[in-house]
Amino acid sequence: MELTSKRRISGKEKRRRKERGKGTERGELGISQAVVLAAACFFISRACFMGQMFPAGISLLTVLLSRNPLNLYLLPFLLLGVGSYYKSGIPIVGDLAALCGGALVFLCAGRLSLRTWQKALIAGSIVVIANSVYYIAGGMLYRLSMQQLVLEGLLTAALCGVFDRSCACGMLRTESAENNQREGTEAEGIFSFCSGFMLAAVGSGIPWLLFPLAMAAVLFAGYFFGVSGGILSAVSCSLVLLLCNGEFLAVFLLLAGGVTAGFLQRQSRILTSLCFCAAVLGMGLPDLSANMSVPFYAPVAAAALLVLMPVRWMNRFESALGALLNGEGYGERQTAIKTAEYLKKVRKNFDDLSALFAGQDNHRQLLSYEFRAISRILDHTRQAADIAPVKTAVRYRSETAWAGYAGEQGVSGDSVLWEELPDGNFAIVLSDGMGKGRTAAAESSLAVTTVIQLLKAGLDAELVLKILNSILLLNAEKEVFSTIDLGILNQKTGKMKFYKIGAAPTFIKRRNKQVESLNVSALPMGIVEGIHIDYVETSLSPGDQVILISDGVTDSKREDAEMKWLTETIMGIRSKDPQTMCDLIMNRAVENYGLREKDDLTVATVRME
Repeated sequence: MELTSKRRISGKEKRRRKERGKGTERGELGISQAVVLAAACFFISRACFMGQMFPAGISLLTVLLSRNPLNLYLLPFLLLGVGSYYKSGIPIVGDLAALCGGALVFLCAGRLSLRTWQKALIAGSIVVIANSVYYIAGGMLYRLSMQQLVLEGLLTAALCGVFDRSCACGMLRTESAENNQREGTEAEGIFSFCSGFMLAAVGSGIPWLLFPLAMAAVLFAGYFFGVSGGILSAVSCSLVLLLCNGEFLAVFLLLAGGVTAGFLQRQSRILTSLCFCAAVLGMGLPDLSANMSVPFYAPVAAAALLVLMPVRWMNRFESALGALLNGEGYGERQTAIKTAEYLKKVRKNFDDLSALFAGQDNHRQLLSYEFRAISRILDHTRQAADIAPVKTAVRYRSETAWAGYAGEQGVSGDSVLWEELPDGNFAIVLSDGMGKGRTAAAESSLAVTTVIQLLKAGLDAELVLKILNSILLLNAEKEVFSTIDLGILNQKTGKMKFYKIGAAPTFIKRRNKQVESLNVSALPMGIVEGIHIDYVETSLSPGDQVILISDGVTDSKREDAEMKWLTETIMGIRSKDPQTMCDLIMNRAVENYGLREKDDLTVATVRME
């Protein structure tokens, strides 16, 4: 029986195509959004860092023009924002020149596919060059500070990243085939949105509004998005206040308020407000008499806003904020949270049923495993719905190949199957059905398919193998047995677990050409009840090859109990190609049989990259 690996196209490509389609469907910004953007550009560009630097305007312009050249209409508002300081005595000509130069550069480079760090580097360089030319041309070389220039360039580059994430999560969340920018996450949205919000507050020039607005941002972020939202908001607001106003003590007070509001996420608004005020004012009590960084009225005003806001306004504000930070998926996430609560209750019911049938006869024991499996599936579903999707990077990849030889009637009783699991792990399973021909092929095919499908459903390997053992025991009178050789590779850490139930040894060829063998003694599946599942774990490095074999390969030279011939064969193969490894081992095993009747032979090789 010939099984081929089924390499499914991951959903990532489908999502990319869908997102590209969405990009063409989004219309131009409406008038209201254009007005909001113009006001935001004016106030954000007015944010003065350390009393003499204006990096926010050029950073925002860089991101806006990279997203859409038509955003050039916002340049006058940015120039007006910086230009409003012309009577303050702060040198602003260099920053105005940087804005104009940046507009020219990024309009000309609009068709180039630049990464965020490249745009940030260009913007920072423009700021440094423009200010240097201004000081030198104006005969003010004595006022030129290289430290200040470098710092302003670095701030410009950093703010490019902040505004890029803000646009990716907010109103300008667009993707084109040219720039192919990724969509922002909720965490990035919270941090960047709060940073932009506080920069606009600083640019308003109303000092007594800064701390109430910062407190309100932290309180609402914690209340709606939990501890992580409160902390991210507190950090972003604190950084802006520190760089623009030099307020150092505000960092600790805002963090205390953010954590408190996050712990009381979606609880009573009165309780949340009282605890928020207590945490902030309590942290400031030691310095309340003279040095408290945050005025007394700031946390009180923020708490009053949360308590007094009508429910209808609260719901609208939450929906607007969520849509701004997390886009079209926000409504789906809210539904998923409610669904998760229901799944949590249902899961407990199946846990109780599983415990009820545990320890009874074989048929009822199978029911226990089934109920437990359903419970695990519900738990995985609940976890996926309960938290925002997190994209985890996969560090390693696997290249797999196999070769087989069918004995009786051209039908092999061995089956092999592999697949990448939804959690990013990679699984490969080899099964040898007892006997030969179609019966053995059917049993081994059932075994490998069941294992892979249950693993894809989210069950752990131990439970999967116990379920399979119980299934095979239901047909015990026919003496249907199968070996299982299961390997699960964690493609983030490089560690691989091997579950071997009556299977032949597994060989690992390291990059240094050394060959190791792994073996676990256990009876095949479907013989005894309550089978004990054990595994061996090893760490792999890029270039290592894992070779799984059926017992037909090991039996080809029974007089060599230690299988030195196989170790030598593997060591002698110089090719790094998994298919070549399989073919050469298969050829050597067939040669070993000579004229003897050959058993079914299967070799599978996984090479980690």
